[in-house]
Amino acid sequence: MKTFITIALYRIKSFYRDTFTFLFSLILPIMFVVIFGFVFGGGEGSSENGIKIGVIKDSAEIVKVLERIENIKVVEFENEAILRDKVLKGSVDGAIIFDGEKFNFIINFASFQQKPFLRTFGESFSKIYSLHEAGIDRGFIRVEEELIDPGKAQVSTLGYTIPGVLSFSISSAIFTMIALFGYYRKRKVIRRFAVTPVSPITFISGMIVGNFIAGIFSCLFVLLIAQLIFSLNFSINWTFLLISISSSILGMMALGILLASLFREPQAANNVGNLLVNIMLFFSGVYFPLDFLPNYLKVFARFLPLYYVGRALRISLGVEEGGATFVFSFAFVMIFVFITLILIFGRNIFELEDR
Repeated sequence: MKTFITIALYRIKSFYRDTFTFLFSLILPIMFVVIFGFVFGGGEGSSENGIKIGVIKDSAEIVKVLERIENIKVVEFENEAILRDKVLKGSVDGAIIFDGEKFNFIINFASFQQKPFLRTFGESFSKIYSLHEAGIDRGFIRVEEELIDPGKAQVSTLGYTIPGVLSFSISSAIFTMIALFGYYRKRKVIRRFAVTPVSPITFISGMIVGNFIAGIFSCLFVLLIAQLIFSLNFSINWTFLLISISSSILGMMALGILLASLFREPQAANNVGNLLVNIMLFFSGVYFPLDFLPNYLKVFARFLPLYYVGRALRISLGVEEGGATFVFSFAFVMIFVFITLILIFGRNIFELEDR
């Protein structure tokens, strides 16, 4: 046990001495937090001024419906040409035009990216207006409010991206396993341990536990920095969060073990790992909703591990609605995959060095 603890502590110390690992797991995520914070305005400040929707004068019924929607400011203009120009210039976030048969919704693209409510505004307004015409405004508005805020924290776009930044930090676990099963093997580090009283299981277990603890600390530290700098309004379920982070790190370690086993050269495994991480970050919905992607990419995203990592973290932080069933099922799968791969490849790590 003493040897195991010594190896684990050594790995925790060396984790942050390794420039690549330190940069990938801690420095870059913190930089992303700061960059995204200034881009999206930080915290909930971006929504404090409300969403400005332009309409043409004498659109009394449209104005009446819009005024019932929380955080909407109505701005009236003389004609459609002026209205479109104001949307284009960003003076208003969007506009509603009724041509006598249907509604036309015009949304400024920059506002669309920065204000999540606008992503479903057209559909929401159409439903509200239809029920307004039927004379049942209050009932629908009450239900709509529950859909928007189902007992969780309402956060800005920055709040949505923080789970993605944590996912990026977690993905560094891939490279820690490539280092253990790839670079250590290539440099004959493992063989040196083989001639010592340290057993293979103790060595591997100590290194993995050290990586695991350091990974959890990195994620929590990044989250703390985001909270302190931008005062984000997360409704954190700490049980879900710790389970999600822990199982996600183990799952990414499993992917690193698989890559190190498939590729003889650790540099090749590292390059493939970088490629996979970038693909997962852009196509798994960890930085922006999958609604931005075409349907075929939405299907593709569901085959990417970071899709489930990001969703588990969003549920844990109160950004997305979800329950214990998803979090625990996700954790079980990640842990099962990790144990399976470590049993298959971990026992042969010493023999692999001799091949």
